[in-house]
Amino acid sequence: MKLVIKIMFLTCLVLGTVIQNYAQTLQPDLRDCEGSCTSNNYTIQSVYLSDETGNPITSSLLTCTPGTEQTTYISFVYMTSSTSGVSNGRLIADLSVGDSTMLLNYYIGNIPSAKTTADTLTLSSFPLNWVCGDEVILSNSLLAWTTSSSGDFSATYTCNDYPKGQCQLTSDIVVDAPMAVQFEYSFDCPADGTSTVYFTSTTTGGREPYSYDWNFTNADLSSASKADPTVGYYGPGTAELTVTDANGTENTYTLSIDVPVEIDLTGTVTDHTDDENPDGAISLEIHSTGDYSYAWTGPDGFVSDQQNISGLIAGDYFLTVTDSYGCSSEYVFEVLYFGALPITWGKVEVSIDHEMPAAVLEWHTLTETASSHFEIQKSAGSINDFKAIGRVKSAENSTSIRRYLFRDNTPHPNDRRIYYRIRQFNLDGSSEFSETVSAVFPQTGLGSGNWKIYPNPHRNQDLFLQYVGPADIKSPMLEIRLITPVLTLVRKLNWEKNVFVLTEDIKNLPRGLIILEIKYGKKTDRLKLINR
Repeated sequence: MKLVIKIMFLTCLVLGTVIQNYAQTLQPDLRDCEGSCTSNNYTIQSVYLSDETGNPITSSLLTCTPGTEQTTYISFVYMTSSTSGVSNGRLIADLSVGDSTMLLNYYIGNIPSAKTTADTLTLSSFPLNWVCGDEVILSNSLLAWTTSSSGDFSATYTCNDYPKGQCQLTSDIVVDAPMAVQFEYSFDCPADGTSTVYFTSTTTGGREPYSYDWNFTNADLSSASKADPTVGYYGPGTAELTVTDANGTENTYTLSIDVPVEIDLTGTVTDHTDDENPDGAISLEIHSTGDYSYAWTGPDGFVSDQQNISGLIAGDYFLTVTDSYGCSSEYVFEVLYFGALPITWGKVEVSIDHEMPAAVLEWHTLTETASSHFEIQKSAGSINDFKAIGRVKSAENSTSIRRYLFRDNTPHPNDRRIYYRIRQFNLDGSSEFSETVSAVFPQTGLGSGNWKIYPNPHRNQDLFLQYVGPADIKSPMLEIRLITPVLTLVRKLNWEKNVFVLTEDIKNLPRGLIILEIKYGKKTDRLKLINR
């Protein structure tokens, strides 16, 4: 049955170009009137997008291509609990289409009874320019009516014109529409040659639940059946999603997946040789494809945003390359000095004093001319964060080999590599850097409280046993038993210092758990050691 429907003119929120030739004048929103609706006269069986006569557009269009636009209408299939029709029917709801929302205040007029057979009601004066993929939702819906036809409320009405016993509230309604298969994706910056891509299906329409069939190219997965899979891509590729709804309707959507690739470059360094006019340079050859920005920093506050830099003094130059996706990689280049050096460097070394523990930095100069002092710099954990930690006066002028020492007694994180370099200053304020050296502070071993064994676990390294207990222990002799499931090694030592080297002893023992039993004075302590 086709209903003849009148429409009242109310002012509404304009929903882009979604609404065609539909205007509303300002009238009361019956949902704001005092009192609550008490009727339960209507049962809504389905709501769908249709043509102007109420035929579902899914009759000829089960699926659609996202972004395709067409003119549609909203139709309701309903039944009633009463055998009598009603007058002045009015539907008020918040209508959402895609990301836009408007107030719908639609005058239906006469609503026939549908007690024995479901009937169809079409909002034929309310055309929608619907875009495939946009979800249509009616929220906070209220249907009001009068049992008398003596009044005509098509143009104007008040709250009192619609009694509370003649209105009904419904839950939110998602309008049935053709199935639009679509998805979105985001990604992480590449690591180890792979970008992690996060897919989210935004499929709408059809009839839930959906089943999903994904296919990927240039990825670590070729297929998936989740709604929102996570996939590692080796570079740009494709993703294809086929969705089947509860009615067996199937549709497919395919996208090219554009992800960043790892930045690949090589740098050519020209060293500094001219004291008067610095002539160091770094030029880059980019092997990967993309739009990149460059951020350089270097000695004496040097900064640049150019790909290639020149006019450089000796020192370390740090480069951050960022692609158009915001992903970045960091590099370090060293420009050396080969001019007339104020000093001639000898060997620069760092060693670990395990008893303290401390780092001992030792360096030599072969010649010095107008040299002022040395500044010792340290960077913990990375090579990019050097800070000055000490100063040593130089010989100023010398033609013989000079030896210098510096002890770094500051605490160090276990198993963390520490980098050191020396900045040599001349009397005229100029300076240069030594080579960078590094050392790893060993892990503090597990112990009984008085003793520590390290490194633990142990693997083909020097092995140390250290006494860390009270200083008033007086025992000239120490007996150490290394106990394994197959043999026990006993060693007696003179107690001359608090650190004992067990490297040679451990070489003769099998891999696995070793129990160290330490007897000193009237005490016996035990430690566990993992030998790998």
